Amino acid sequence: MLELLLRGLLFVGEVLLEVVVGYFFYGAGWLALRLLTLGRYPRLPLRVDDPMGPRSSWVGAFGFFCVVGPSLTALVFAYG
Repeated sequence: MLELLLRGLLFVGEVLLEVVVGYFFYGAGWLALRLLTLGRYPRLPLRVDDPMGPRSSWVGAFGFFCVVGPSLTALVFAYG
């Protein structure tokens, strides 16, 4: 019974994290690409049903690199 409860909590946490992180990185990537391409790409809307779908996952991946890349670069230059 406890194992079933823990699995359910883990699943809810995973889904919540996927949704929050997916929309955060998609939004960051969408904004960065719009700024870099002067509003031409991506032609997808800011709010999509599935930010990690086949048409929009590359925008989320770009957002991940835009958020994590500068942070890691700053840490490397500060402490490396």
